[in-house]
Amino acid sequence: MFKSRQRPIVIPQWEHQKLAGTLALLWGNAEFERPPVPFESFLTGIGLHDRAYDPLDILPIGELPEEEWLALTRRGFEMTWADPVADLITKMHLQRLVSYGDAPARQALAVEMAQEIQRQLQRHDLDAATFERIDRITSLCDRIAFDFCFEVPAEGEVRIFPRNDREEEVAVRYRIEDGTIQVDPWPCKADSHAGYLVGYQLDGYPTVLEPVMMPYRLVHLTH
Repeated sequence: MFKSRQRPIVIPQWEHQKLAGTLALLWGNAEFERPPVPFESFLTGIGLHDRAYDPLDILPIGELPEEEWLALTRRGFEMTWADPVADLITKMHLQRLVSYGDAPARQALAVEMAQEIQRQLQRHDLDAATFERIDRITSLCDRIAFDFCFEVPAEGEVRIFPRNDREEEVAVRYRIEDGTIQVDPWPCKADSHAGYLVGYQLDGYPTVLEPVMMPYRLVHLTH
């Protein structure tokens, strides 16, 4: 769960990944092609990338002991779906998260995960480069949703391959403030999008659920 840095509310991981999935759902236009995999698989892999968490989790982001977080992430990695494309998208995301940092336990798990990803790519005759490009999109969707849930101004960028048949990379930047998510260059099929997440009052959560609606707007970043 995310603890807002503005007010005493929490946002479950499932709400966070719902926003990431919404960004994946909107992905694709004349400048940014959708990846050459089934779209439902692409959406599932990104929209359920934190699959080890319960719907109303009580695991605060940034406060878990390292050993507990690694065990949770391993559990998510070892879960499987019948759809190998969606499964690989999620597995690559989790492997990337574990690879951040140089602690021996992290690095050992990252190597183990990378080996299993390679086996799965070979077993299903899937193209590694395609999934590495998709993982850039996963990272962007995840980072935007991650930063949004803390309810403080944030910005960042991820380098994306906008065309499936080209090696050109484009830095997609985002800025978040007061419920508005601005992105440039614009990678979505819609000109803009409005939606909401559901948070809960911290007091009593998760036994007592007092919902807090969290509307957002997704728009083109203005300079």
